[in-house]
Amino acid sequence: MSPLASMLGLTFAVLAFSTGSGAVTTTILEPIKSSGDEVGLIFFPGAYIPTDAYNKTARAIQEASDLRVWAALTGGYSQNLVYGWDMEDAVDDAIRELKAAGMKSDAYVGVGHGWGGRFLSMYAPETNLTALILMGATITRKTDLKDYPLPVLTLAGELDGVNKITRVVEEFDKLRDEVDGFFKGVYRNPVVLIKGANHASFVSGELPAQLKPIDLAANISQADAHAMIGRHVNSFLTATFSTDDALVDTALDELVDQFVRTVRKLQPFIDVRNLGTDGEESMWTNLAQVVFAGEYGSQLGVSNELEKDVWFYGEKPTISLKGDDVVVSTYSVVDDEKEPDHILLLPVRESPHEIAMKLISKDAIWKALDSHNDVNLRSQPNTCESLNRLALYLALSQSSKESRERYLASGQPIIFEKDARVMANFLWMPSPLSVRQDREGLHVKSIAMVTKDYHYCKVLPPYRAMEWVNVDSLRAFPNPLI
Repeated sequence: MSPLASMLGLTFAVLAFSTGSGAVTTTILEPIKSSGDEVGLIFFPGAYIPTDAYNKTARAIQEASDLRVWAALTGGYSQNLVYGWDMEDAVDDAIRELKAAGMKSDAYVGVGHGWGGRFLSMYAPETNLTALILMGATITRKTDLKDYPLPVLTLAGELDGVNKITRVVEEFDKLRDEVDGFFKGVYRNPVVLIKGANHASFVSGELPAQLKPIDLAANISQADAHAMIGRHVNSFLTATFSTDDALVDTALDELVDQFVRTVRKLQPFIDVRNLGTDGEESMWTNLAQVVFAGEYGSQLGVSNELEKDVWFYGEKPTISLKGDDVVVSTYSVVDDEKEPDHILLLPVRESPHEIAMKLISKDAIWKALDSHNDVNLRSQPNTCESLNRLALYLALSQSSKESRERYLASGQPIIFEKDARVMANFLWMPSPLSVRQDREGLHVKSIAMVTKDYHYCKVLPPYRAMEWVNVDSLRAFPNPLI
């Protein structure tokens, strides 16, 4: 059975069955420090991952922490899969075991990896947990961090192929919005990106066969990743639970430092995503229109309106002359609808599939400026393919130097094919951007409709190109998620 089929089977299992294993076990790791504020970490494993794979991760946290950290590693789940209905009993059992082992505090923190983290975020508010640490996982898409009832540390791997960096971007953007009005969000709900880490960096040993083909290759050792995890978790736990003011001040400084580092890495993703659409207009469509205007781009005033498919069919871009300038109104649809990720337990494409844009043709711009026109403009026809190439150029320029070098060295390339032209709007509208993968790379072909007045394109969004460069191109062919 392929990894994709296996993971889809997991999804259907979640939807179809509702009985717990009844055999959940708890392994206690006692603190290595003899004094300090106590906190108990209750671990929930990722899909198919055995309990003991988290021993070294837990020990690294204990070694790095200023607190007296207990750890309870839960396991024994049916088929090595944590389900939501397991959560409350597993938490209660772990708390009983921690208390029996000598823990006095009521500071219990759920630690979930991948699949376990996803379910933990959904069910933790119904338990006696007081905070969460998500490793290679996020809270559900429909929930804003500022509205989540518990403090949450989101630890993400830069090269995590299961919980992709583009999924983390969405959570970080929520945090950034919260920080604008309430800076304590940096401390209560930090999102930390671990450079060079992948999904397997949160455990010891290899991922199971169902996950390994989906993950990317890490650039750091698991030991180095565990040390970083320990430092970041310590900052969060100290800021949340410590009674030592000096330790808290140091922890808060470290969280702010990590926030700034994460901004530097993720802000370009946010900027490129918002260039495609910010929810109100598509600046990429406006830029495409300026590119199509060629040497007259400086004389062009462009506006854009995002439409839904039902209205988009009948819309046509308009052009008018205002003094020496041309005013153009464009229309576009950005296919960025996503399914709820608490049901889809596979990583999904976080970027839009395509941008459908209705532009004014070069000939129409040339004609509007007929008192100033240059015949050379008409000898340089535009193509939707050129916009796809521009999207990749932008994605590469906005990616980090390391990401560019990694893509150029080992990523599957994007292969741009000539536009497929159709003769009428009713043929163009239902025809999607063509994207297919083979051993050569990702083949991208635009659908175009060109008349003397209009140039319609289905194009590759810059953010999709950026997701390909940074994540999806790095998986071996055949890619189970394409």
